[in-house]
Amino acid sequence: MADPSLCERCGRCCCVKLILDGEVVYTPLFCEYYDPDTKLCTVYDRRHEVNPHCLTIEEGIELGVFPADCPYVRDLPDYHPPRTECTPEELERYVEHRQAEEE
Repeated sequence: MADPSLCERCGRCCCVKLILDGEVVYTPLFCEYYDPDTKLCTVYDRRHEVNPHCLTIEEGIELGVFPADCPYVRDLPDYHPPRTECTPEELERYVEHRQAEEE
């Protein structure tokens, strides 16, 4: 099990991510429980309970959601980090999808 104390509190793992054609892509949006001032999760102890999309560290490593310089993955030779920017069209598709889910 990965050690949470390795976290450098960059906050990038709390970005909303898209999976497009098997590739993980960061968006400029953040999880609703992310506090940009502290760069911490406001519900960390209950994060998996209140946010079913929140991944464990192990799941994040497996799916490739951590940036390449993250201490959880920086020494993993076969790790493939996410693309750090999505296009406006990709973001629009995500927003439309979320709105449809909420209806």
